[in-house]
Amino acid sequence: MNVAQLKRIINKYLAGNASGKEAALIDTWYDNALEEARQTPVCHQSEAHRQLVLERLRLEMEEIPTGKVIRFSRLRNIAAACVVLLGGASLAWKYQYDMLDAIDPIPMETVIASAFQVKQLVLPDSSVVVLNAGSEISYPRRFRGKKRQVHLNGEAFFNVTHNAAAAFTISAPHLQVQVLGTSFVMADSSHIQAARVSVKTGRVAVSAETKGFPATQLVANQELFYDEAGGTVNINRHHEVDLGWTNKQLVFNNVALSEVFGEIENLFQVKIQVSDTSIRQLTFTGAFDAGDPLPDMLRVIALSYRLTIQHHKDGTINISH
Repeated sequence: MNVAQLKRIINKYLAGNASGKEAALIDTWYDNALEEARQTPVCHQSEAHRQLVLERLRLEMEEIPTGKVIRFSRLRNIAAACVVLLGGASLAWKYQYDMLDAIDPIPMETVIASAFQVKQLVLPDSSVVVLNAGSEISYPRRFRGKKRQVHLNGEAFFNVTHNAAAAFTISAPHLQVQVLGTSFVMADSSHIQAARVSVKTGRVAVSAETKGFPATQLVANQELFYDEAGGTVNINRHHEVDLGWTNKQLVFNNVALSEVFGEIENLFQVKIQVSDTSIRQLTFTGAFDAGDPLPDMLRVIALSYRLTIQHHKDGTINISH
């Protein structure tokens, strides 16, 4: 969005045709501009700017018919326009993406890994994420401006594409992590009170909204563990990150074969029939690598319990003793 587009929106605002989101954002700009003005030391440039704003206000006032009662909100609107239009492009640029997010929000994507599935995805900036079983991530269909922000609930491995102009931020139930380009594992779920961040390469900054949480930087082979219940933060400075699970596709730990077959059916779009219900009650522990073909998966299960597998022409698979 350029300054000309911003001006058009401001003109809509002054004419009373702006949407509620547009009007609210202009009001926010005005409030922020006043706060910045209070904190900015007086100099020749700021005094010149003040004179420009006052002159613009005077001209706007002259255009209002004599005797007409002017509400404070109208004066506020005029002042807001002056601040944005005459405050230089700096103020407009500073909040341009906030304005775009309010007026034209980017649709979000949500990816969920099932209870036994490890799922890999590529984000709009080419960063790679591997979700562990039962985890969820939300992110915009495209990143806008100087921020790349995603939301995680669960565990994931991130291999973030480097971009010095746009920090990559992950928000989770307990922790927030910010990076420029690195690889690490983050485990933070709303279902548990503990969270951890394990860095494989590069450097990350970890923070939390919890009072007293120390903003912490981690480098390669360091892990931060945060226990919300006890309010403790521990850092292991000699930790080798285990990424073995990221190469898996399906992971089962003492899971009934009925659920194992269900996951395989969903993954390969096949139908598995079991001749004896007792087979479904058997439990299985094991993991299959990404790319393992269906026959190999079924062969592992069959050998574990001495089962027989039959493939039918219609695509149905029959498993029996």
